[in-house]
Amino acid sequence: MTRKRFFRNAVPYLYLLPSIVVIASLLAYPLVYNLYVSVHRWQLSRPDKPFIGLDNFRAVLTDDLFKTVLLTTVIWTAAGVALQMAVGLLSALYVDERRRSQGLLRSLLLLPWVLPGVVTALMWSWMLQSDLGIVNEILKSLHIIDHDVSWLSSEHMALGTLIFVNTWKAFPFWFLMMLAGLQDIPNDQVEAARIDGARWFGIVRYVKIPHLKSIIGATGVITTIWTLNYFDLIWVTTKGGPMDATSTLPIYTYRLAFDFFDFGKSSAMALISLVIIGIICSPYMRAMLKSIRE
Repeated sequence: MTRKRFFRNAVPYLYLLPSIVVIASLLAYPLVYNLYVSVHRWQLSRPDKPFIGLDNFRAVLTDDLFKTVLLTTVIWTAAGVALQMAVGLLSALYVDERRRSQGLLRSLLLLPWVLPGVVTALMWSWMLQSDLGIVNEILKSLHIIDHDVSWLSSEHMALGTLIFVNTWKAFPFWFLMMLAGLQDIPNDQVEAARIDGARWFGIVRYVKIPHLKSIIGATGVITTIWTLNYFDLIWVTTKGGPMDATSTLPIYTYRLAFDFFDFGKSSAMALISLVIIGIICSPYMRAMLKSIRE
């Protein structure tokens, strides 16, 4: 009986075993190997690969460029996720109240999200050209600007421009998640609030937003990780320039490996990025778990 009970209790874990093996092979092995490379002087120009301990981490953390890249990454991630959430929530609130045209609006708003990242980057890089781009032509025709603006080649404009483009690309995911949450709210609560004299803003603040807290937390974690690790848009449009103004942690990690051929520092930078992602996402995770428990 004891043996039967043991095998009966072990059956669920046997079903999980293939997934555990796949996860271990795809995540655990690269992580361990990356850690191994990070503690060696692993440069393409040198045949020897001696063990140097934490020197690669020390060199990366004391580099002035790392501080600039870290600040740029924080701005890129915080501003990007905040704008995506704001635009996605407002779009979801608008579409949720349009019953007849809801299907059409949902399809149109999801178009930026289904476009491949490289296609989006190339499309916007052409549109944002300073001399032949359609964006400058439209703004000049509307008398918003009176001269061509270097959206991607200006040190002061490039990061803000890419945050705008990334918001356009990524807000449909927030829109989809928020719309699903809004459609799950009981109608009697909204009607009761209207009978009590609540206006639109009051209904959104006190009825709809509380229902969306868990979804906002989960979506925030996902989009924070995606935005922090986003590579395609920045690399295709600016390659981290001009003057490292748009260089984020993934761009800096890539350049350390394939521009400077220092795989030891690049591996150390990747592990540092992993720790930073964990620190940034921990408040979201705590808020999401708290909301789930409530």
